[in-house]
Amino acid sequence: MLIQLQGIEKNYSTYPLFENVSLKVEAGERIGIVGTNGSGKSTILKMIIGLESADKGTVSIQKNAVVGYLAQVPETEETVVREYLLASFDRVNHLHKQLKVLEQKMCDPEEDLEKTLGRYGKLQEEFETAGGYEVESRLEMITNGLMVAHLLDQSFNALSGGEQTIINLARILLQQKDVLLLDEPTNHLDVQRIRWLEGYLVHEKTACVIVSHDRQFLNNVVGKIIEIEDGQAWTYSGNYTAYKEQKEARIEKLRKDFAEQQKEIQKMKLAIRRFRQWGHEGDNEKFFKKAKELERRLEKIQKIPKPKEDTSKLGSKNFQKSDRSGKEVLLAKKIRKNFGSRQLFAESDFAIYWKEHLAIIGENGTGKTTLMKLIMEEEALDSGELKLGSKVTIGYLPQMIAFEQPQRTILQEFMYECSLGEQESRRLLAGYSFYKDDVMTQLRFLSGGEKVRLELAKLMQKQVNFLLLDEPTNHLDIETREEIEEILEEFEGTLLTVSHDRFFLEKMFQHFLLIDEQQVTKLSGNYSDISTLEK
Repeated sequence: MLIQLQGIEKNYSTYPLFENVSLKVEAGERIGIVGTNGSGKSTILKMIIGLESADKGTVSIQKNAVVGYLAQVPETEETVVREYLLASFDRVNHLHKQLKVLEQKMCDPEEDLEKTLGRYGKLQEEFETAGGYEVESRLEMITNGLMVAHLLDQSFNALSGGEQTIINLARILLQQKDVLLLDEPTNHLDVQRIRWLEGYLVHEKTACVIVSHDRQFLNNVVGKIIEIEDGQAWTYSGNYTAYKEQKEARIEKLRKDFAEQQKEIQKMKLAIRRFRQWGHEGDNEKFFKKAKELERRLEKIQKIPKPKEDTSKLGSKNFQKSDRSGKEVLLAKKIRKNFGSRQLFAESDFAIYWKEHLAIIGENGTGKTTLMKLIMEEEALDSGELKLGSKVTIGYLPQMIAFEQPQRTILQEFMYECSLGEQESRRLLAGYSFYKDDVMTQLRFLSGGEKVRLELAKLMQKQVNFLLLDEPTNHLDIETREEIEEILEEFEGTLLTVSHDRFFLEKMFQHFLLIDEQQVTKLSGNYSDISTLEK
């Protein structure tokens, strides 16, 4: 056993985050941790690595086991990327630098070439003995797989936050730890990089504990799911799909057991009342004793907790009914768009029809969001025509949500945008998990997921028949993603989405706009089949 947590309790101020949480990680196990945002998934990883301490319980790590940790937010480093990646290989890194110096000297006509070659040969032997060529080979394999080889000579601090996170992932994989703690490892990765990472983790058979909202990634990589719910850890064998089936069966059994126990408790309470009544009517102590005996039995019953009802799910709210549009919702004729000197797409034709649900797919940078903005007329075509059909009313959820008046509260924003009174607004917002004092939070303090929930709540009150969503599941926990999917499945209009969420794409769409090789092509079929065309 590599890692064991026993009886963990953790409190933030007076709020209990965990109560008696236990889990263990065996060699070679790949475990996924799921739960709602704020349930404590990342905190578990931090407690294992020692960045957080438990208020009660123990965290044990096998002696000599080396643990690697990928945080969601990387720390800055004043160094070149190659040196940053090789920082833990001190000897190899030192010899590599010396070899580079000698290689430069070989190009200098004033240097003694024979002497330099002799020194270079000896250093090469030392480099090989230190495992340098093996490290270099792994470095090349990993940086090529994660598509960051072109960043090796750049300064780490000059990279974007997403690039820094990918480099951190490459560094941890390069170091070949005994256990990997990965917090949202697929953030900032496109489909090709995710597929490579899946193959790497499965092939290497390194023990992993992975916090992720990427359901397809969990399906393809892990063999056990631990769900953090209401301060407890529930363990399920298998991947994400298996976990969902097992959880549903567990909840159904809990409902039946709860109902049966409630029936039994009611019978006992009724019997107690009858025995007491008979005791009073007949002045018979025997009936009072029987009532006392039943009361003691009732007190000893270990009560089954009442299963939570899904009354607050987003799916309980539907879009406002709107007039249907014409059969042709959007026609694209010979459209062309450049981004600076780079051509995104040209001479592309496609049509979107009433009630079709489509997803725009393609590599990062191919123009998916740009196409969405062209439809919204936030950007202009270089040539061609994008024509909306008759009676089309657009609702748009952007990838980056900004508010014109961030000082407003959630309630003020919703009342103003939807032209509703306070009581009705509070009632509707509760369907999006904004309760009581939550609605008084200022917009500037909202998390990414809270922004999406609020924008969706606003869209739901507007009569739209063509819904455009740019990465709607970003920042959301799995439970909220599934609730949004339930809503979108009920949407009776036309839907166009940009998303990297493969599980979402496979579940929700049969039509796609693939942007590839500077063309926008409409395709139909399952995402798993269509995605093989992405390069």
